[in-house]
Formats: sequence, structure tokens, C-alpha cells
Amino acid sequence: MTATLVLALVSLLAGSAASKQNFQTLYEWTFLSYDLPDDNYIPQNNLFTGLEVTSDRIFLALPNLRSGVPATLTWLPRPDHPIASYVGKSPPLQPYPGWEWQGTAGNCTGLVSVYRARVDRCNRLWVLDSGVITTLDDYSPVCPPKIFVFDLKTDSLVHNIVLPRQVLRPNSLLTNLVIDYEVAGTAGGFGSFYGFQQQTCDDVFLYITDTAGAAIIVYDVRRAASWRVFDPSMLPHPDHSTYNIAGESFTLPDAVVGIALSPETNIFGAQLHGDQRVLYYHPFAALRLFAIPTSVLQTPPQSEADLQVKLVFEKSSQSASLASDPSDGTLYFNPVSELAIVSLRPGTPYAQIVVKDSEALQFSSDIRVTPNDNYNIWFISSKFQKYFRQTYDPNTINFRIMRIPRHLPSPNKSFAFF
Repeated sequence: MTATLVLALVSLLAGSAASKQNFQTLYEWTFLSYDLPDDNYIPQNNLFTGLEVTSDRIFLALPNLRSGVPATLTWLPRPDHPIASYVGKSPPLQPYPGWEWQGTAGNCTGLVSVYRARVDRCNRLWVLDSGVITTLDDYSPVCPPKIFVFDLKTDSLVHNIVLPRQVLRPNSLLTNLVIDYEVAGTAGGFGSFYGFQQQTCDDVFLYITDTAGAAIIVYDVRRAASWRVFDPSMLPHPDHSTYNIAGESFTLPDAVVGIALSPETNIFGAQLHGDQRVLYYHPFAALRLFAIPTSVLQTPPQSEADLQVKLVFEKSSQSASLASDPSDGTLYFNPVSELAIVSLRPGTPYAQIVVKDSEALQFSSDIRVTPNDNYNIWFISSKFQKYFRQTYDPNTINFRIMRIPRHLPSPNKSFAFF
């Protein structure tokens, strides 16, 4: 029985059991807005794709998929922050680190088009700037792709990394990244992510998705070296480039976009690569989820055969988001046709519905499991199909930031496997 058929049966059995009580809606909007008026602001052209959560702030990335996006990197206070009570349920987004960093495509000195940003263990924010604007309209690469690193204590820039041309392609579109502190040759020397002192904040590897160029770019920060990794598993599948979400369809042949890193102690890894740490990934336009050892990524490959890529799971429908729980290695993603967040324990044959909601969970482009919030599961939700087709309803909620608290009853007791 295929995963799709099994999921269909589960949906019939589960019915409406996946209630809104399983998640909290923290913020919501009809259209995303900003704290200052902008003559070039076009409400229906603003969409967030990236989420990061720190001890006091929520960061949102809004790429310039179309014109009319005033700020490509923004922030809000966490709902438990004292100032959150003053901003309401649909607050205007605050530019990060300030307005002077936004809309700099003309001189390439600031932020151009950001898809995602990630915080590290040194309380720094790594911001991946694609340098490409109006991606869905005419795909205009106006600046070289960069990685900006900000100190979150001072909101000041500490690194500005320009990716070299040799790891890029004419159609490159860099959309996602993960930070790996387990540096080859010194694994174990940094201790655990949680509670032990690392050697240096810059002893890291970055794994970056090239979603249009179908590859993963590896950047060794300590050595300022980079290389490009390709495997056919990173390509979009022609049979899965059309998506159906809540009765609306669109076509987008996106390659690898979802990536997640297994924990430093991978309790499920024995069935894949022994005790090796792995990078999980999947193309948006595909059903299969793959893994590759980080030890392989940290050395420039000589051939595709050297990559040791393994198939992990076949999903019921496509997914853009992918996250790993650093406490136990569980993976989370959003199969778009199922309008749900699901979990997967790598090495097991089934995924499991965590929450399901036909209105609030239509499309999630980013999921985060947050150590600074009791490992609660945060995610953003939009109606991307309506953004793509320009069929927004101006009288309903189109964007949400949500959280699944871990103190709620276990979803394992409420939902079947598929």
C-alpha cells in the first residue's frame, strides 16, 4: 500500500480529531505590514518564507519574490516578552537590523532578498541573502549571494561573506542553510550544543541549498573555503512539480530546499550511517527524503559515488519545510496536500500526523524546534497557493505564526500513522 493511499485512509479515520487545541496561534495577519509607510509597498506581494526564534525575538524572512517588499528581514517580540502585550495580534513587522539595511539592490551593501536566517550557539544570526529579486516574475540577480552575520546582543554586523562565483551557477537561488559545529577532525571537541563551551564561534560548516541550481553548497567558515555538492536526488521530479493545496493548484519545479541536521548524538542514525551525523534534505518538487553523512560533505567530493546518499522516506505529498528536533532527532515537515505538520523518526517506516487544520495549515515554509523554548515546535503558515495565483481573499487570515507546546497531550495518542 502506498504512502498516499495509507494517508488517505488515515484522513478518513482521523476526521476532525486534529483540532486547533493542538497548536497556538501567536500572531496572524490578512496581509503582512510594516511599522513605517512605504510608497513601494504592495500588500499582496509580501510573503514570509523563513522563521527563527531566539530567547526574546521572532525573526521573519520575506524574499523579494515580487516587487513591493519594503523589508526582507524583520522581527517581532516573542509573545512572552513584556512588550508583546502592546503590539497586538497582528503587529507591524520591524526591519532588522534597521531600515538602512533594506532595499539595497542598487548598491549591494545591505540586504536584498532573504529566504531564511539561523541563530547559532554564540547568539549570532546568520542571514542568507540570495541577491535575486522578483524571482517569480522575471528572476533578476542584482547582487552576489552573501551571508551576513549579526551579533544579536548589539545588532551589529560581525561577518559579511560573499560566496565565490565558482560554487554558483547562472540560475543559482540560495534559499536555506544549516550551521554545523561538528567540524571534521575535531568532532567532539566542542561538546554539546546545550551547556558546554565550544572552541570558537567560527569553527563551523554551513550547508546551503541552491534551489534553482539543484545542489548543496558547503562553506567552511574557519578556512573561508567552499565547494559545490551535487547528486541527482537534489533535482526536482517532473511528476511532482504541480502542487494541490486546499483545492488550488500551481506548478513550481523547485529543487532541493528543505534541509535539517541530525543531532550531535544521532540516536536513530544506526540504521542509516552508523553513528555518523547526517544532513537530511528534500527537493520541493519531489516526494523522497534523503540523507548524506556530514563527514562526506566536509570534504570536497571527487564524484557523485563518494556522497553515500541514502533514501530515508517517501512522503505522501511534497513539502518545502524540514526540521530536526535536536533533543531526539525526530524530523518534522508539512506535506502540502495533507494540510498538516507530521513527524518522522528516521529509521522507521511511518510518519505521523502531529497537527492538522484545513484552514490554518495550508502551507508551512519553515519549522523550528526551539531549545530556548522548551523544545516547542514553532512554524509559520501562509496560503502560498493564493500568493502564487494571486487569488488572496482580503477578508480572511492569510498568514500565521504558530507553536505546538510540548506540555500538550501527546499527538501520538490522537492520530494514526501513515
